[in-house]
Amino acid sequence: MMINLSETRVMNFAPSRVWPVLSDTATVNRKMGLAPMSFTTVEGVRHGQQKMLGMTIRWTEAPWEWKHERWLKNARVYSSGFFHKIEGLFEIKPLADNRSQVLVQFTIHHKYNFLAGLLNKATQGIIKKLLDEVEKGIETSPMNSDSQTTLSFTDWLAQAQLIERARIAPKLTARITGSSWQDILREALSGNMRGRLSLRFDAVCPHCRGAKKSVPRLTDLPERLPCESCEIDFLVGTQESIEVSLRDNTLSPEQAGIDFCSADVTHKPTIVYQRLGGAWMDGLTLAPGVYSLKRKGEPRAITLMVEESSDRRLLELDTLWKDTSLAPLRLHPEIGLRTQHMKSGDLVMIEQLDRFRGSLIAAEVILNPEFEKLIPPESLATDFPMEMGRRALLFTDVVGSTELYYKVGDTTAFQKVRESFLLIGEVTKRHDGILVKTIGDATMFAFSSGEAALRAAIEIQQANKGRDMKLRASLHYGPCLSVGTKDGLDFFGDTVNICAKFQSEAEADQLVFEESLRHEISSDYWQLWEKQLEKVPFKLKGESGRTFQLYRLSIN
Repeated sequence: MMINLSETRVMNFAPSRVWPVLSDTATVNRKMGLAPMSFTTVEGVRHGQQKMLGMTIRWTEAPWEWKHERWLKNARVYSSGFFHKIEGLFEIKPLADNRSQVLVQFTIHHKYNFLAGLLNKATQGIIKKLLDEVEKGIETSPMNSDSQTTLSFTDWLAQAQLIERARIAPKLTARITGSSWQDILREALSGNMRGRLSLRFDAVCPHCRGAKKSVPRLTDLPERLPCESCEIDFLVGTQESIEVSLRDNTLSPEQAGIDFCSADVTHKPTIVYQRLGGAWMDGLTLAPGVYSLKRKGEPRAITLMVEESSDRRLLELDTLWKDTSLAPLRLHPEIGLRTQHMKSGDLVMIEQLDRFRGSLIAAEVILNPEFEKLIPPESLATDFPMEMGRRALLFTDVVGSTELYYKVGDTTAFQKVRESFLLIGEVTKRHDGILVKTIGDATMFAFSSGEAALRAAIEIQQANKGRDMKLRASLHYGPCLSVGTKDGLDFFGDTVNICAKFQSEAEADQLVFEESLRHEISSDYWQLWEKQLEKVPFKLKGESGRTFQLYRLSIN
């Protein structure tokens, strides 16, 4: 026996306010008092179980499907319990005056017809209660509130659910508590929390964003890992593949595995569209920006540049991956997606890359000088290179050091070099620079911000003015790789090599930087120095013969 049970309700909230609560099905289920669930993945298939009326119910379910702020749906096939199959649909339709029509529907395939009436009545009650909880949740959700939320991390931890404490996301927790991820880590890794909470490095699948391996030290991660759900092997060392989380060590393995739903829409806030294969056509409205289109079993992603000026309005999903170049595609915000031959088990997803993820990547923590003393160096050691993303590098070097050592002797010259290092260290620390290494009289620092690197370089030359030890500096901005050792990080790659080459264009009390850094500088700060900048063409020696446009600044 099959039956559709549903209820529609008009809510005085826009879809953008309904969606975060309606899609957080685990929280809604918990507030409704439903029994907790446990999940495992076996050969790419999601298995769940739950206690209901004294009976253990087991099922498998396909990945959830959703269109951001419009609908989400799922289907469960039961191996034990009262049903053969249940399909759920949650839909939001925008109405005038910032209102929404919300539909909740369950299609039930009963196993025992004599229980159908009782179970239908119970299900209809669950639907009503679910809609009640959604309305309450919208009114009280800190994510939807216009007022600034202030909640201490300790208070949040005391009221957090087991599943939240099993893998604490510092950035997401910071947003909820009205603090910063630095505040969360600082409190978790020092003081009263030390011992209860531990730092974890999670290898995350680039497609489904699921954590596939969680370890206390980077060296415990392999260079590649499989994701059974997405049917791909992925490289662990990419910038987005290693996230930092916290674990509550007071939880038992059984407690850490408790959940109230397998839908992970709220854990994947960047995925704006996810749908299984088959033959279908759908329309989608995307905000202008950069997106990534992914497909199950296909490790390559396609970059989508969504812009009003584009005329392209259709994506043929069957043929896109046959293009070996996989060049970025420019699309109009109003697009259609069509597939005729995709297998039903295939999955496509569209991820908005500039959307808040709530995830803290390892590079952000590694490059934050505040955590050098809180995180043991051995935890950051790696056996493979890691992408650190686009970073600003600063090289400093002593001008005429050979002559200086000859004139004043090794001991005096070394003391002057040491004083120079202390000065450089004090300035870079104020701008959140992290020391990568020293080589003789030279230093190398890394910064997350291009403007911070330039400010540090200028202040170093200003502070060094009038001293016997003269300095020159070069800066560059671009992608970097690093390898961690017990002695610290070492950076390498093209950006590092080029930055070192630029130093030949700087003399005493000067600094040089390439035009790419210019775009990372705020207009106000740029205008302070623009008239003093000298343009210098630069060409690399060798076969490539690459040319660069440098800016040179003399500190008078």
